[in-house]
Amino acid sequence: MLPRGEQRAVVLLSLLLILGIIIRASVQLLPGRDPSGMEEFEKESRAIMAAIQKEDSLKNIPESNSSSAAQFVPRILRQRLSSSGTASVPSVRFPNHHSPISINTADSVQLLPLPGIGPVFAGRIIKYRNLLGGFTGIDQLHEVYGLKEETIRLIGKYIVIDTAAIRKISLDSASFRNLLRHPYLQLEDVKALVEYRDFKGGFSSLQEIGENRLLSDSILQKVGPYFQFGK
Repeated sequence: MLPRGEQRAVVLLSLLLILGIIIRASVQLLPGRDPSGMEEFEKESRAIMAAIQKEDSLKNIPESNSSSAAQFVPRILRQRLSSSGTASVPSVRFPNHHSPISINTADSVQLLPLPGIGPVFAGRIIKYRNLLGGFTGIDQLHEVYGLKEETIRLIGKYIVIDTAAIRKISLDSASFRNLLRHPYLQLEDVKALVEYRDFKGGFSSLQEIGENRLLSDSILQKVGPYFQFGK
């Protein structure tokens, strides 16, 4: 039989061994501890996966199944869908048909509401109008550089030609330079007019110009509305 002191040592050693076994077993049974920030990482991962799954579900929607696909269409776009399923074109702000724009008196800003007319074309229309002295008919808009037939046809419904605003040229007093500035008159045309005027002392009518073959019939027809007779 062991001495009393050794018996105590054996009991203490046994207790330590049993305690060690219990601790090891407890550690193995306990759930593992996540590193710092693991919970937020998992939350973001779940959000990303949900977004990917939603995108995949959109791609798998048949085009013909418009009723099921409608829930994924943005609200604003759904409001603009027509009955055919295509987006409607926003309405253009045209001038009020009760107050047409006078093409001979409007400034460039007043021309901007016209369909197809931006700052560039508005400036070109004003510049050419000043060279002419005003428009006598809508067909003259074809002479504005770059202005297309379709645009002229559209704006024709919203403009008016005020011939009273046309700036006239006095054939009896206009200088050689002023006559040459008009787009319809070439150098030879101006020479013929000035030489005849100097010889005859003036003009009485368009008929006189035509009878003396000072201008061709086509030029006389275009430029005639801009001529004024008498000093």
